[in-house]
Amino acid sequence: MKLLVLALLGALLVGGCTTVSTIAPPPAQPAPAPVVVAPVAEPEPAPVVEPVAPQLPMPPAPVVDVAPTPAPATPASTLLASVDAALAANDLARASALCERALRISPRDALLWYRLADIHLRQQRWQEAVANAQRGLLYVGSNANLKAQLEAALAVGKAKGS
Repeated sequence: MKLLVLALLGALLVGGCTTVSTIAPPPAQPAPAPVVVAPVAEPEPAPVVEPVAPQLPMPPAPVVDVAPTPAPATPASTLLASVDAALAANDLARASALCERALRISPRDALLWYRLADIHLRQQRWQEAVANAQRGLLYVGSNANLKAQLEAALAVGKAKGS
């Protein structure tokens, strides 16, 4: 009996593994359409953007007086002011003496040489005016206005002195 049971069990086991398929095969599907892939252009590199610090509103700039600062007073410039005062008072002898004193302090000052030439022209001392104008032209540098004044004084002195 054991044998029979074992034979039945074996038959069931083997029979259970084999099944008769009653499921119909799936219907045939149409073939998918071919996919056309267009060539893709390579993307341009993105521009490099530097991080920018946020701009804070700036307070308005203070108003500054743009007038040029006067040159520091030197003994020659102080004497030049005295020369101008003497000329304003029409004291040509004092103006000449003060201008010569200023030239002993600053002998390469073309403006002082021009002032002395001008004083000598006013005094009708033509040869001295010409000599002073020529000396001033040696030191005039790039000051075109002063150069023109010295040349004019030189021309007047030469014209009157001949």
